[in-house]
Amino acid sequence: MNEKIYLTLLHSIGISQKKFHYIFAQHQNYKDFFENISDTELSKYKIRADIITKILEQKRKINKEYIEKILKKREVRIVTIHDTEYPDNLKEIANPPYLFYIRWKLKSSPSIAVVGSRKISSYWESAIEKIVAPLCKYFSIVSGWAAGCDSKAHKTTLTHHWTTVSVIGTGIDIDYPVHNQKLYDEIATSGWAVISIFRIGEVWNPYNFPVRNEIVTWLANWVLVVEAQEKSWSLITAKLALDSGRDLFAVPWDIYKQNSMGCNNLIKAWEAKLVTSAIDILEEYNFSSNIVPEKKKISFSNTTEQDIYNIISMESLNANEIASKMQKDIGQVLRLISILEIKWILKTTGGWKYEIS
Repeated sequence: MNEKIYLTLLHSIGISQKKFHYIFAQHQNYKDFFENISDTELSKYKIRADIITKILEQKRKINKEYIEKILKKREVRIVTIHDTEYPDNLKEIANPPYLFYIRWKLKSSPSIAVVGSRKISSYWESAIEKIVAPLCKYFSIVSGWAAGCDSKAHKTTLTHHWTTVSVIGTGIDIDYPVHNQKLYDEIATSGWAVISIFRIGEVWNPYNFPVRNEIVTWLANWVLVVEAQEKSWSLITAKLALDSGRDLFAVPWDIYKQNSMGCNNLIKAWEAKLVTSAIDILEEYNFSSNIVPEKKKISFSNTTEQDIYNIISMESLNANEIASKMQKDIGQVLRLISILEIKWILKTTGGWKYEIS
């Protein structure tokens, strides 16, 4: 059995990341410590008596072969703070994790974290696609694997065949959220990194996510907030970024929308730079001279199609509202809208409203 698997066993029976630093500061003989663990030995490290009892009980119950099978099946590696692969950024945390579990490999390229709401609107999906797609050519994209903005950031990066790093809030053997299984498989196929600092078998709980967000922040060199309410996990991550000296960027939106208040307030308080395109970020790091903005070629069959396009470029409207503004027959407007959808010029949003595709 590989020596580091004993470290996984120690983690699984209840020894914390923090205690690992004390126990293995001078040596890394994980097998010897696991096999000779006792209440006398554990008490040397100021572990409470009730916790020691639980640890020893869990040691009697643990299935070593099962843990080894999981690690082997998922091709999980264990990286400790003593390894050269351990990112320097993580060492700067006040209480850095002693170890993390990783599937595939971390790359040494600069990285930017993308954070936002789990309930994502079509506006934010479009914003992520527009901004992240050019960014991923220069930076690894780090995010937290949650539904919504996180997933969209990962998907966008995978679509363009660049590097993405997913930091999960469960054990590395737990697929959560379940509906992200396909995305997880895509990351596996592409060979990009999935990281967890939680013990094998640890399921979702709300206390893990602030810890996960801290890892996301510290792994990245910079942080982009694309959607956030006034009180949200995304703003907590933004504060972590500011406290750690990371550059912070935010995408603005409608002043009447609750899920744009967080970004708007960050910009208003001069805590984040306003971002409407990738160039706003790239110019900060002298990449913008290499970027040639792509101009979408749009062709219209007649002036009425162009009039519809011009109206929608100002605000999202439904067909009746468009017809009213143009003083045109609703049937004619619907027919032209259908043509513009087929050309991928317009698309529908919630409430049967239309916006530029």
